[in-house]
Amino acid sequence: MQLPDFCECQHPLVQALQGQEDAKLVRQLQAEPDQGRAFVALFCRYALMVYALVTHAAPTRIQVDYLFATTWRYLYQQLREWSLPEGITSVQTWLVDRTGDWLARVEVPAPEHIHYRLPAAPPPLWCYLEEALQKLATPLRLVMLLKTVGHWSEEQIAQELGLTPDQVAALIPIGQRELMAHLPADIWSIYLEGYASSPRFTELC
Repeated sequence: MQLPDFCECQHPLVQALQGQEDAKLVRQLQAEPDQGRAFVALFCRYALMVYALVTHAAPTRIQVDYLFATTWRYLYQQLREWSLPEGITSVQTWLVDRTGDWLARVEVPAPEHIHYRLPAAPPPLWCYLEEALQKLATPLRLVMLLKTVGHWSEEQIAQELGLTPDQVAALIPIGQRELMAHLPADIWSIYLEGYASSPRFTELC
């Protein structure tokens, strides 16, 4: 299976962290929750390794991509809380162990039930997008969750939430603006700057 290309690894904000030790990146990730570049740098350093591991856990490309994204979501949550042992400089072994732990207990949906698309939402963007969604007020959060994660139509959302399709249509651009406002500025720069009218932005929202 061909390995994907991660263009974010060439972004200047990520390149600037290329020489930093793993442990320093983890500490930066934990100390600066309003910035995402340290996590993106770790992702770029180990993405292909993790992808190679998950290719053996699912039969189709769409399942592998979904499993890869959920693995990094799990790793992100673990990294935010991990207490690094004194003197550690590399987190590679830890990442391999945590990836194996996740693969041993996750159930991969059938391809027809997966709506995730790796090019539209690379794992770091997906992680920070989910955090931004949690900061929206109800019912705006529910509308945007169903739209961005579930890829529901306006008619389906309206029926589920007891709204009219016109009300849902009016809420979506408001949700887009608030959602993007809650993303860390460096995540916006790395993934979405210059994409406001592009397929990536419209696929997300």
